[in-house]
Amino acid sequence: MPSENVICMKNIDKHYGGIYALRNVCLELKKGTVHALVGENGAGKSTLMKILSGVVKKDQGSIELYGEETEINSYVHSQELGIALVPQELALVDYFSVSENIFLGREPYRKGTKFIDWKRLHKNTANLLKDLKIELDPRKKVKDLSVSDKQMLVIARILSLNANIIIMDEPTARLGHHEVDKLLEYIRYLKANGKSIIYISHRLEEIFTIADEVTVLRDGQVVGNMPVNDLDEKDLIKLMVNRAIDNNHNEYIKKRLIGDEILRVENLSRKNVIKDASFSLHRGEVLGFFGIVGSGRTELIRAMLGIDKKDTGNIYLENKLVQFKNINDSLEAGLALVPEERRQQGLVLSLPIRTNVTLGSLERFCKFGLIQANHEKKFVSQTVDKLRLVRRSIEQKASDLSGGNQQKVVLAKLIGRGKIKIYILDEPTRGIDVGAKSEIYALISSIAEEGIPVIVISSEIPELQAICDRIIVMKKGQVVTSLNREEFSNPENILKHAVGG
Repeated sequence: MPSENVICMKNIDKHYGGIYALRNVCLELKKGTVHALVGENGAGKSTLMKILSGVVKKDQGSIELYGEETEINSYVHSQELGIALVPQELALVDYFSVSENIFLGREPYRKGTKFIDWKRLHKNTANLLKDLKIELDPRKKVKDLSVSDKQMLVIARILSLNANIIIMDEPTARLGHHEVDKLLEYIRYLKANGKSIIYISHRLEEIFTIADEVTVLRDGQVVGNMPVNDLDEKDLIKLMVNRAIDNNHNEYIKKRLIGDEILRVENLSRKNVIKDASFSLHRGEVLGFFGIVGSGRTELIRAMLGIDKKDTGNIYLENKLVQFKNINDSLEAGLALVPEERRQQGLVLSLPIRTNVTLGSLERFCKFGLIQANHEKKFVSQTVDKLRLVRRSIEQKASDLSGGNQQKVVLAKLIGRGKIKIYILDEPTRGIDVGAKSEIYALISSIAEEGIPVIVISSEIPELQAICDRIIVMKKGQVVTSLNREEFSNPENILKHAVGG
């Protein structure tokens, strides 16, 4: 095992006002290793990595790069030092090609002109991708790539800058099972070629698969730093959350009573996306949707809600035929969606938590056309406390929150609306730690116990097994089967239908 430290962060402090985000944090990254960084949402992982990548200035402490103390002045400076970040939310230009995205701002020009040399650009990209063993078409538009391919494109872009230290923030959060295996195999390839990787993930099974060492943060402090082989999953969870996590799936369903049918979708189709999809939903039921990437789960729900136009199909809500021309129609009817892309579709990042929570329901807090500030603040504080949202105050900007806490703000916003007949959650725990997951599962269960049904779209089979009464399995835009709890107790049975085995 290589022993040379490429990064040594010592006694890092960062505070905002009187609140410490990081206190006396130390982290060492050895050459040619994968170092996992784990902790609950709000533990300080992102802040620490923002300091390492030059986005945020530390208040105290030092950073040594290859044994020499270094002051990282900016994000550009960190790239010049060979440090690169693969963010959870991929920043790509959808209508540019793979080549354009990789060499954006560094395009080759025709000699003596300001015109891009497209032939050389695509040739340089092809050579780079070949050297990196990444299979992508240099001329293909990013909008036509899978999530997995977009992830590999970002990796190619940072490796083109000669990065030797790579920070990966939840790189598998949006990937299916096959894509996860492919990425982990590529990380092994990078490691074998001398790259050093800091790996942030809430999927603990990946930590034990890929990492050599692990640092655990809790409340901005290091509570554990050791070789992965010295831990098991139970030990790691205890370090992260300092409390027992109830993995008894029956806890999430024991009080639930399934009522009469509230929603029925019949033969819904959308050209080249969804074909004759039908399903039903009952009061008090948690209905899961599973399928591999490209199965059409999200597309089916989007067409049902009127976000995308359906070609054919009928939708019955409380036994009445309904037509949703857009998302406003379905929302007014009581169908509330928590989207997968929370940053783009669920939040106004520049606004504070308080405003985001009450944005869709301000009439509840108004009197004579004026917002009753005390009433609004009291409601927001109580709601986010219930969701255990980690924040400095309700006036903190949504952009400053971790991914999991941003998801809780979106949930709080829907709770604030009231009059919801059906909740629809698309990947509700993507990028959320194990402690927060159990809290969200408990929230879903409590909603269902009140008789309000919940649709959960998820790529995680254990998640669906934990909280669902039934699971709809989709493949290539079609509903393949509906499984009850006895039928989906074995995860292999779910995958068998999803892949057609």
